[in-house]
Amino acid sequence: MKLFNRRIYYGWWVVGAAAGAQFGNAATAINTLTIFVLPMSYEFGWSRTGVAAATSLGAILGALIAPFSGRLIDRIGSRAILTFGSLLVVFSCLGLSAVGSLAGFYMAFTVARSAEQGLVQVGAAPVVAKWFFKYRGRAMSLIFFASSAGMIITAPLVQVIISNFGWRLAWVMLAGNMFIIGVIPCALLIRRQPEDIGLILDGFEVDESTEDLGEPVIAETIWSMHQAVSTYSFWAVLGSLFIAAICTSGVGLHLIPYLVQQDISSGAAVSVISLMAFSGAISAIVLGWISEKFSPRLMLGTVYLLSAISLMILLNTTTLSMAYMFAILNGIVGTGVNTLAPILWARFYGRGIMGSIYGISRSTQVVGFAIGPLASGLVYDSFSSYENALIWFAVLSLVSVGFIASARQPSITHLA
Repeated sequence: MKLFNRRIYYGWWVVGAAAGAQFGNAATAINTLTIFVLPMSYEFGWSRTGVAAATSLGAILGALIAPFSGRLIDRIGSRAILTFGSLLVVFSCLGLSAVGSLAGFYMAFTVARSAEQGLVQVGAAPVVAKWFFKYRGRAMSLIFFASSAGMIITAPLVQVIISNFGWRLAWVMLAGNMFIIGVIPCALLIRRQPEDIGLILDGFEVDESTEDLGEPVIAETIWSMHQAVSTYSFWAVLGSLFIAAICTSGVGLHLIPYLVQQDISSGAAVSVISLMAFSGAISAIVLGWISEKFSPRLMLGTVYLLSAISLMILLNTTTLSMAYMFAILNGIVGTGVNTLAPILWARFYGRGIMGSIYGISRSTQVVGFAIGPLASGLVYDSFSSYENALIWFAVLSLVSVGFIASARQPSITHLA
């Protein structure tokens, strides 16, 4: 099968719809919220810990939702999950545009963050994994490319709208964007898996289903969740993702305030976020395709190592060029983890329980997302500096390297 054949495999339409939701999901990303931190906190007099706590609350609720939505995806597919989650993001952004108190901000952003982490993020990757085997890496890369592309376009656009029209209109724009490219395509195009509509994995014809694969697609090992959680590798990968989530989210929300503190203007700081997203977009495509040829486990370990390096660069950043160097490396880290994690889960445990296992994975990561921003905010409010937080995040990134290095391809026969 070729990507551009005379008949396009329906799985690519599914990828396109999921990618649209990921693009629109930039509305609730920490790197988007960080642009709102200064204007909203200045207008209402909120502390940075107070703003960070809202992201943590939403993340915790998303963590509670994710395992249930993951299991539901294995049963009914991602269509309802992605559509409903995208709609919640739309209504939440509209609510944020009208907020007048910290309580109102907590309510609206908590719903948005919960929908993002517990529904949209959980729904996108598993549906792609269920439609592809040989081309899983490149298909997965497209949805995370869309996520980064959303940040590339959204971050400067939000900054322009805030500077010229105010932060309220910026939230309205984000709501409209998600509805058009997220809600509508997911409702119309998403389907559970190819077998449900009489198709074969990867779009192969019946007589070519085993060509160039080395073995039939049906030879993929069928795991149960009980078997998966009984392996050491499951917990090693999960632990590494939890730590990585703390490190990435702990920096993301506070990035612009930190750069401003380092005498970099807010406008230039936003350009750092755009460069980070651009780096992430390119790396998503590259890493996704490479993962079809090389071990995603080793690739993920390399990404964790880059995280530690990028954090040390950020710690010593005093110029815009150093901030850009951090942005390039951290863009690879953020998108690399997101792209490679579901590929690794599918490689280890197959597509049959992909929704369930990814729901647990996202839930664990979301807990990390909740801890990171709050930890950074507390450190700043206590010491008026982010230095200690950045040092600990760099150390923790190295711990993630150790976890992923100890994980190995699991085997059901070893559980017998």
